[in-house]
Amino acid sequence: MASSSNDSAAVVAERRHDDRQDRIVLLRGSAIIALGYGVGAALQSTYVYANLVPAWESVSLGSRLAANATAVVVLIAVLAAVQAHRARPWWLKILTVVGAATAAGVARYLAQLAFGVYEDPTESTRDAEVLSGFLLGVISAGIGMWALTTRQMSRARTRAATREAVHVELAVKALEQEEIRVRRAVAEGLHGTLQSKLILVDARLGEVLGRADGLDAADVESLAWVRAELDEAREIDVRQMSRLLYPDRLELGLVPALRALLGRLPASIATRLTVSDAVRSIDDPTCSRLTVSERLLAVRVVEEAVSNALKHGPATSVAVTLDVVDDVLHVSVRNDGDLYVPASAGLPSGTARLDTRLSFVGGRLSLTPGTEKGAHLEAWLPLGAGLV
Repeated sequence: MASSSNDSAAVVAERRHDDRQDRIVLLRGSAIIALGYGVGAALQSTYVYANLVPAWESVSLGSRLAANATAVVVLIAVLAAVQAHRARPWWLKILTVVGAATAAGVARYLAQLAFGVYEDPTESTRDAEVLSGFLLGVISAGIGMWALTTRQMSRARTRAATREAVHVELAVKALEQEEIRVRRAVAEGLHGTLQSKLILVDARLGEVLGRADGLDAADVESLAWVRAELDEAREIDVRQMSRLLYPDRLELGLVPALRALLGRLPASIATRLTVSDAVRSIDDPTCSRLTVSERLLAVRVVEEAVSNALKHGPATSVAVTLDVVDDVLHVSVRNDGDLYVPASAGLPSGTARLDTRLSFVGGRLSLTPGTEKGAHLEAWLPLGAGLV
């Protein structure tokens, strides 16, 4: 309930801010344009009349400026009074602009009479001044309304894109959590249920072999072979598949998971894991800032590098380095196997798939030859991306 109330308050505050900004854009834009026209018209008319109509030499520039300023004030006041910034249909916007411009034109003419610009104007003079004031108001308010409409459309597009991005992010996070759940469930099923059943089958085969005195030697040999294959599948295939789905000690943190991974390498391969203080601080089991998906993706990077080292070796050492710079996790894996030669077709298939997964979260991957031999695999993973 509290979260819902906070969301509602945020929406109301956002709408008020938008309304206030729309009002400012419309009124300020219209006022600036109208003042520019007004000052220019006053200067021009004063110069023309003073040189062509001797009777109007006495009309001061200040009187004309005051009359035009009155028109601007009336124009802005009418736009503010009718809340023109809230108009949505195009016909209502046009009607608002025309109404405010009409009021400004009439006010301008009346102000000219009041400030002594005209003493006894003719009807044609009156009509010309009212029309010119009306046009001044239409142009100014029209430009202000156009600026407002453009701003509203841009804001709507920006927020629609933001909402779409948020929806995509939420959907991705939901998929991520479901993938983690499925990975864990399948891994536990392989490690627990399936392995237990294989142990029972192995025990039953052992009993049968214990009573194999009356069996043919070939049958006994076949049963022994089946038992050995089942035991190998249980010890190697099932456990390996379980670890691929959900690495050991991943719940404890990234560093424990990598230590478990490197600890399974043959004793002939020397391993070194270097972890910066920044990584240790965010991978603290008591208050880890790394999500399970981020840990899993980082482990996948090291697994890919180790797999390549084993396939394209023979590597005698594997060095893994972890660091965090500007909220980006940097994973570096070096091996001293055969010198990696980049292929014309690009990255190996497994590495290319890993690169694609990293790109989904704004990360990237680089596979380059070592200094003299081996290969160097690097990955950069922005923290907080939240995708496996």
